[in-house]
Amino acid sequence: MAVGPNGIVEDRRFHLVDAEGRLVTQRQQGRLTLVQAGYSAESEALSLQFPDGERVDGATELGDAVTTVMWGRQVSGREAVGPWSEALSEFCGLPVRLVKSDNPCESFDEYPVSMLSQASVDNLGGRVDGGPDFDGRRFRPNFLLDGCSPYEEDSWLGGVVRIGPDLRIRLVAPDPRCAITTLDPDTGERDIDVPRLLLSYRPSARAPYFGVYGAVEATGIVSMGDEVELVQAPAI
Repeated sequence: MAVGPNGIVEDRRFHLVDAEGRLVTQRQQGRLTLVQAGYSAESEALSLQFPDGERVDGATELGDAVTTVMWGRQVSGREAVGPWSEALSEFCGLPVRLVKSDNPCESFDEYPVSMLSQASVDNLGGRVDGGPDFDGRRFRPNFLLDGCSPYEEDSWLGGVVRIGPDLRIRLVAPDPRCAITTLDPDTGERDIDVPRLLLSYRPSARAPYFGVYGAVEATGIVSMGDEVELVQAPAI
């Protein structure tokens, strides 16, 4: 996986907007978690797999220009001409359009990289009596780390980690969690109020934080199983 100056190359290259041009995500349409997407930048081929078995795929062609306000930024793109918007509109139950951003790596939230440890996920899950086991998909980190202690990633804020031989990420802010974390990634249904659960033992006046955000200091190619090392400790 290639990570460039603004994050994972081609990550979130497509997004949805409603009839008024406003961004549509799992916050509004939880069932979107059930749609499996595949995209090849080389061939421009896009595929969408729906939970009922329907599959829509083909080469993407671009239509009208679209500007989407995304987390306070204006992201330029073009509507993806083809069967995808119709299929997604039917699935969502409202008119939506599929948009491809003009430039890769522009559609991140506050920062281009998010990082979370599996130990933190397991610790959170252990606080729900009789509840489901949490997995990383619920929190959608770019990097899910093994071999850490719970919330160890919090102690790295302000420092730099190296992933694999070349990639260096400066950790710059805690990751605030929203209603998407209340969705079961297997069903798209709300099951656990994760933000409230986080605040019950990690109180904050601003947001329920879980994991950390980062910015790319040096690009690189990474693979599953690569070593993660804190190469610059946070300033005291």
